[in-house]
Amino acid sequence: MSIKKAKKLGEAGRGPLPPCPSKDVIQAMQFQFFDNGENPGRGKSQHTMMLEVYCEGRLNLYRPYWKRVVQLISPKQVLTWAHEKLADGYLTAGQHTFYVQMHMVAERLTADPDMAWVKMGHIEDRRSHVRYPAQFTLVSRELSGPMQCHVVLNGSVISAERFLHDQRSEKGTGRRKAFGWYDPSNLYDLAKKEAAMKAEADARACAGG
Repeated sequence: MSIKKAKKLGEAGRGPLPPCPSKDVIQAMQFQFFDNGENPGRGKSQHTMMLEVYCEGRLNLYRPYWKRVVQLISPKQVLTWAHEKLADGYLTAGQHTFYVQMHMVAERLTADPDMAWVKMGHIEDRRSHVRYPAQFTLVSRELSGPMQCHVVLNGSVISAERFLHDQRSEKGTGRRKAFGWYDPSNLYDLAKKEAAMKAEADARACAGG
């Protein structure tokens, strides 16, 4: 089934939402990090990462091609799930290997005394209780603040190795704490330049009118 057809079926409520598109069709991905506090509520985690994918050549921040929120949990929980799903046939041996390898990376990072925490999370459709095979994240944060997020898509990896603090973030507002980008074609910078040029043009039109 094609990505577009799967997306339409999911939106129509006739099945689970589609998985994340493959890396070869992703032109940009935005990573938005949220801290929901120590008591986030039932079924929620303290830390979440919103992933927004852009595949259509032009960046429209208000209309990502695909979006999902990932609940960040302990790497051990993710690996335990992978072991169970290998046993019942949901994961292939190759897919299971991706979880094992990234869990080893998580263990090495956790052993670093400069690391504040290391978490992993499933890319899933929580409404349909569907976790997409071999699609998950690894997120780490250092005590001094820097973060990284790596998205595993069936063995391919998309990473944001630099996050910026959201200057408008305030505790208790639900606004994101930080954000990062995978943007090999610089679509985000181009979009900002276009927006600035349009604002300048509009200002001149108003001044001349």
